[in-house]
Amino acid sequence: MPQTRPRTRAAAAVVLASVLGFAGCQTAPPAPDRTTVAVHLAQRVGHTLPRHPSPPAELALPPGASFDDGLTEDEAVAVALWNNALFQEQLVDLGLTRGDLIQAGLLPNPEVLLTPAIPDRAFRYAFEFALESLWLRPIRVRSAAREADRTADRLAQAGLDLMRDVRQAYADVALARERVRVAGEAVKLRGRVAELAERRLRAGDISPQEAATARIDALQAEQDAARIGYDVPVLEERLRNLMGTPALRGPLALDPSPPPPCLALDVDALTQEALATRPDALAAAEAVAAAEARVTFAKIGWVRVIGIGDATSGRRNGNELGPGVRFTVPLFNRNQGGIARAEAELDQAVRRQQTVANGIVLDVQRAYLQYRQACAELDVLRTKVRPEVETAIRRAQAAYQEGNVTIFVVLETTRQLLDNMLRDAVLTADLRRTWAELERGVGRRLAATDRADEPAPPPPAPPVVRPEPIVPRQEVTADEPKWTPARARP
Repeated sequence: MPQTRPRTRAAAAVVLASVLGFAGCQTAPPAPDRTTVAVHLAQRVGHTLPRHPSPPAELALPPGASFDDGLTEDEAVAVALWNNALFQEQLVDLGLTRGDLIQAGLLPNPEVLLTPAIPDRAFRYAFEFALESLWLRPIRVRSAAREADRTADRLAQAGLDLMRDVRQAYADVALARERVRVAGEAVKLRGRVAELAERRLRAGDISPQEAATARIDALQAEQDAARIGYDVPVLEERLRNLMGTPALRGPLALDPSPPPPCLALDVDALTQEALATRPDALAAAEAVAAAEARVTFAKIGWVRVIGIGDATSGRRNGNELGPGVRFTVPLFNRNQGGIARAEAELDQAVRRQQTVANGIVLDVQRAYLQYRQACAELDVLRTKVRPEVETAIRRAQAAYQEGNVTIFVVLETTRQLLDNMLRDAVLTADLRRTWAELERGVGRRLAATDRADEPAPPPPAPPVVRPEPIVPRQEVTADEPKWTPARARP
């Protein structure tokens, strides 16, 4: 028996050391990385991320993207996901949470106490290990893993937000260029009005005030054209910034795709889908789970239990190993403040989850209503307003050829057509913007399979009837008789 006890104690020490070593070697679950976010985006919207980030200020073009043959909307989105500086900065959070997850899975190193031998005192050593870390480790790992998953979901949502911003900026640039074209037509039209007014003033048909009004109107058209002309480079700069390509100078060659179709969607079903699957909703749920784990840790993590293996001189030999323990006595401090804070953070996370849910409902419902508004207004514009304007132009031109109306009536109806064309461009851009907002609200690409049983969408835009050049029926000079409309002749 006397020889068995040292062996038993030695074996127990070896087993304990093996258990601690095995527990310390257990690794935490794999942390989300760029591939996780890339899979999120690929499944939702068909875009992905590079496996490895490019160096800062270095342009990386995704496969199939090119600036030479005209940049499509999808190409602009892909370039932004690969190069947007803010998004690339946010993706670094994945590395931070990975470090936190690894650290949460590590056990503390044992501590060794050495006391050298001196006269009247033997050599002594002791091993200390925090035993509470063995049962606290799963709680720490669970909390860190939830935080890592929350970060991945949050970054997936950031990718969706970036895509929405790029698509809306792309629509703004296309609209600005169309506004420049229409503004040029308006300058020509109002210039012709001013020229005709000057002729009639010289002929004595109108007063100087009427001629001044036409001249001021023409100058204001030039002012508007000058202002609108600067809108294009300003909006192009915003698009470049979102794509992460500020170093590329010169006009952007865009190749816009057709506007999205007008679909009648089941918005309530899409809202429920977004509440269950949108990345920020998933991130809010992960935040609640992480807060619950922190509450559990706060309630038991403050207790310390130190296991001690002490070796001192003894009666049997000069080096006897004996067990010991040191633990916290909950006499004054039971971490009441830490528990209260953890519970408040949990309550805050639950309430934030509800805030996110309410925001998702607002995003989907509002975007769909604005989308349907653009569709309805575009339908009225193309099917009712434009045919009426084109009929008025043809009627005014025919009446002018007969001498029954003045040139101002023809020019005014022509200007109405230009206004109609501009309004069509604005509503088309609104359709693009609201569709991008709706897909961001739902959290994925929408297709015709999402259509609900509602009335058919509005028809496509009819071909634009441009006014024919107006030739005055009779030129008037100061030396010739004044021309008057046929209905005013005796």
